[in-house]
Amino acid sequence: MKHFGFSSVFTLIVLITFMHSCGSGGGGTDPMPQTPNTAPFFVNNIGEVEVDEMQLSVATISANDVDGDILQYSLSGNDPSYFSITNTGEITFNQLPNYFDKNEFSILINVTDNIASISQTLTVFLLRVCSDSFLGKTVCLEEENTSVEYDRSNDYPTWQDWDGDCQNNRHEVLESEHIDDDSNHPLVFSSDGCFVNSGKWFDPYDNLYYFSSSEVQIDHVVALFEAHKSGAWSFPASRKLKFANNIFFDDLLIAVGGSSNASKGSSDPSDWMPDNSSYYCEYLDKWLNIKSEFRLGIDSDEKDAIENYYQENSCQD
Repeated sequence: MKHFGFSSVFTLIVLITFMHSCGSGGGGTDPMPQTPNTAPFFVNNIGEVEVDEMQLSVATISANDVDGDILQYSLSGNDPSYFSITNTGEITFNQLPNYFDKNEFSILINVTDNIASISQTLTVFLLRVCSDSFLGKTVCLEEENTSVEYDRSNDYPTWQDWDGDCQNNRHEVLESEHIDDDSNHPLVFSSDGCFVNSGKWFDPYDNLYYFSSSEVQIDHVVALFEAHKSGAWSFPASRKLKFANNIFFDDLLIAVGGSSNASKGSSDPSDWMPDNSSYYCEYLDKWLNIKSEFRLGIDSDEKDAIENYYQENSCQD
């Protein structure tokens, strides 16, 4: 048996330590510093989009990356199987969609640079296509659906506070339609600024002025029950809510006196018209704008009545 002396063992240890510190013969330089990765970001943040039925194109989502990395797009969420997305963010339906098959979709758009990922939700609302022409408007000429259940309080709740300023949409309409031409009747709010107490409003239905907000009601020009029978029954819940509270489509809501609003009820022009005949043409124009914009049906009695009023009052189409 061979025995190693102390000096031999010491020499061996030094040699092994030297080789380890040099990386077994490597250059021995410091490692290159790592460049931090910056996550991609969305250029356009689209929360929802409305798309006509029977078309494939949906939207294009743009993302960017300050590092210049190649980005990859994908879809997940509730309904990704209905869609495709390219690596330029173009989203399309896989098949031509039909409104009455499904008209609301939710997808999650994912973008990654293979290190960091971002996501955003997109709600796609499908709109039915109307193809009938009536008095210069594109409309759906069809009979009402009177068999569908109507639950106003659950399906069309009013009034929402969309901008979170404590004034609900009823009081937003009262403020916007206040007539500011009378120093004796300025617009007066409650002490907290959340409610309109008094002012001056003109009811074009009855050709009367009102000065107390308690005497003024906010009329849906196309009443909610009329809209429901005419096609709103098929709206997704979020679109029903939006229709009931929409202060951004000017023709939809109007401040009127309680008496005229009660007499109108949910009638269409075949059953009710304002007492103020000078307002007929403007009223019918609002009616048709709403029916066209929201793809609501016009039945035969309604159509005949509108045509007659147009002719009798020399309304312009």
